[in-house]
Formats: sequence, structure tokens, C-alpha cells
Amino acid sequence: MESVDDMLLVIEIADSGSFTQASVRLGLPKSTISNRVSQLEKRLGLRLFNRSTRSVSLTTNGQVYVEYCRRVRAEVAAASIAMANLREQPLGALKITCPEVTAIHFMPRFLDGFARKFPRVEIEVIATNQHLDLIREQVDFAFRVGLVLNQEFIVRMISSIKRILVASPTYLARENAIREPDDLAQHRCLVHNALPDWSFAAETAQAVVRPVPAIKSDSLAFLLGTCVEGGGVALLPSYICRPAIKAGKLIEILPGWNPSSYDMKLVFPGRKNQSKAQAAFRDYVNAFDFTEFAGG
Repeated sequence: MESVDDMLLVIEIADSGSFTQASVRLGLPKSTISNRVSQLEKRLGLRLFNRSTRSVSLTTNGQVYVEYCRRVRAEVAAASIAMANLREQPLGALKITCPEVTAIHFMPRFLDGFARKFPRVEIEVIATNQHLDLIREQVDFAFRVGLVLNQEFIVRMISSIKRILVASPTYLARENAIREPDDLAQHRCLVHNALPDWSFAAETAQAVVRPVPAIKSDSLAFLLGTCVEGGGVALLPSYICRPAIKAGKLIEILPGWNPSSYDMKLVFPGRKNQSKAQAAFRDYVNAFDFTEFAGG
């Protein structure tokens, strides 16, 4: 296999039309250039240049060979650009925390898009309903619901998340109909610890009920699974219910009464000395379309 350097040397000689000019361009002695060309021609078994005391020109074989050399030069240049781009790409590690249900039902697709765009960034996801200390736990970004009390952090609104009231077909088949929010008092309600009151708004009315919990939990994923199994009525984020509704495992109840929504926020420490990976993630969040996350 020929040396790339020799192939680039052939291009310089062909373009300058002179060993002397090629030696000036490359900063090599004329004798070195002449010897390298002779060795290359010997290995190829073909003469590449017609030589005279005044000029150098390509032979027919040389004309064919130099075209391949130009292609190699173009590929070498492209490789250099590609490597430079890789050096500029964000790399490193990011630690992200989010609620359990968000990790299960939203993060896989969301982070897949980020990983495809920034393959050199390693991501750790801590799925927890607890509000971790971002500084002590060295967390880069937190997806949070509810109040954020630490004013040293940057808080960015991501999306307002729609809730819907749902139950399984088997549960609804054996229980009394639910026509208005007050009817929930007669039903098994699956209640999240952080949402003891269920608020609803219709076109001309509003209602707030405090259901008697049949089951309470801090896990929306658990309440969803219990609801699918016929355990009762649950007020859940729309985006986690849609697949089960589409599969016929859940039915939306009281569609004319809109439950109160809630806000998801992105929380992170100040921007000083942010790494390229952190900046890339922040920009990715800014550009992401959260429509499906918001409304299911």
C-alpha cells in the first residue's frame, strides 16, 4: 500500500510542474523529492512523470494516478474536519433526576433524541419522587413538580401537564355510574399523597372533592397499575394514561369536567462554568416539543 505522503507529493509536483517548485512548497530538498518519486515509480512499475531539464509533466499513467491521489487528499481533509468536529462535540457525564413516573413514561424517548445528537455524553438518571439536594448529590438537572424554594437555582418552566380521571372497564362495569364529581364519594379512589383534593372545572361550574382513599401512594406508576387492574378510580397525568386508554385498558371519566393541571419545571444550578454537555442539554430542552408530554 502506498504512502499517503507520497500521493500528496505527486499532487504537488503535478500542480507546480516542477520538482524545484514542489520542493519550495513542501520545504523538502529537491533530491529528496526526486528520490521519493523514483522509489514510488519503482514500486508501481510505472513511470508517472516525463522529466526534462526545464519541466516535469505527467505521463498518461501519471494522469490516472494523480486523480486517485486527489481523491485520497479529499478524504484525508474530510477526516481531519470530522475529527475536529468530534473534538468540539460535548462529552462527559450528566446526572439528571426526575419523578419516577416521568422516568418510566417520558424520559426514554426524550433522552434517546439527546443521545443520538450527542453520543459522547454519558447520562445517569435518578428516578425518585424525593427532592434531592442538587449540590450535595452533584445533580446537573432536576425535573421538578411543585414549589422550588432554593432561589440560587435557575427554574425554567417546561410544560403544564394535563390530568384526567380514569378507571378500568371492569371496574366501571361493576360499579355505579360516575356522572359528576360528587359521585366519586361512592367509589374506590386511588389517591396520590401529594394530591388529596381533586379539582374540576366545567363550562359553567367548578368542583373540589376530597376523595376517601381506598389506596394511597406516592407512586403514580403504582396507582396507574392498580387502576388498570380494576382497583378503582384515579386522577393521573394524561400522558401516562394514553397508552392504556388506546389499548382499551382504561376509560376516561367525566371528560366534560377538566381536572386541574400541574407544572413541570427544569431546575439547575447557575450557568457559570457550565460544561459543553450541560449547555447542550439545556439547549436541547429549550428546543424540545413538549406538546405530547403536556396533553398526552
